Amino acid sequence: NVVDSLMSFFLSLFQGLRVQMGVPFAEQTIQTFMTLFTQEQLAESICHESSAAHKVVEKFLKILELIVQEPGSAFKAFLPNVISICMDQIYPIIAQRPSPDIKQSLYRLVHELIMNNWRYFFKGSVLKTLHSQSPQNGNGDVQNAQQFTAIMQSYGQSFLQPDLAVFKQNLESLETLNAKWKLYQKPIFREVMLLQFLNVLVQVLVHKSHDLLHEEIVVTVYNMASADFSRFYAEFLPHFVSSCEGLDANQRNILVRNFKVDKDLPSFTQNVNRFVNDLRYYRLINSSLPEGSVTF
Repeated sequence: NVVDSLMSFFLSLFQGLRVQMGVPFAEQTIQTFMTLFTQEQLAESICHESSAAHKVVEKFLKILELIVQEPGSAFKAFLPNVISICMDQIYPIIAQRPSPDIKQSLYRLVHELIMNNWRYFFKGSVLKTLHSQSPQNGNGDVQNAQQFTAIMQSYGQSFLQPDLAVFKQNLESLETLNAKWKLYQKPIFREVMLLQFLNVLVQVLVHKSHDLLHEEIVVTVYNMASADFSRFYAEFLPHFVSSCEGLDANQRNILVRNFKVDKDLPSFTQNVNRFVNDLRYYRLINSSLPEGSVTF
């Protein structure tokens, strides 16, 4: 409770006076927090079934969120440490926990970090051209690729969780990042992560586990597919169908053949909905057949 009061004070301080405080004082304060909030201390606070303990961690994350939102260059030096705290210390603790509270705070921080510090991961056009010619650059146009990949993997993991609030928050986050920064068009996303995200989201549609978000999920699938329609129809769709259990070869062929190659949202939406319904229908029919009546 004492720490909660102290964090409330510092949160108010950072909300109102972080620029006036100056970088040296802000840096000293953040470093002090980072020393206090070791991985062991964070684990104890998060796993402690106490609202006060959770509020302390959430206020710490809120302070870091304010730091990463700063438009100037003064606070950019904090970014590697903030990402490390999020991905290396907090995320492993909360990834499998059912409670959405700290997860939502963490993902808000991660979203604001990427949204306001895009150039930390992707340089501007001139710098990107110069950097791409450097022999040390093996990741195309992305900088700090390992950190970016870890963040995107945490998003993907959240889509495997049952919590609707976190799912919706992160779906909106990806769509916002794509709308502003063309996330899905970036080579690291399109070539490394795109098919994984599509697989998870289409599986969610098939299982109807997040049916309240059906329309939002379909729109996200469309936006991701539109980043590389050729790959979606030629690679993702056949592979997805071939990996689905409970279908025979003829049903798999019908599912792929009936998914028309449309590139407008209304037609694509109809195709996805028909595909999902047909797949579920085939599975239902096959599961009700007498054992041994059909060979897969």
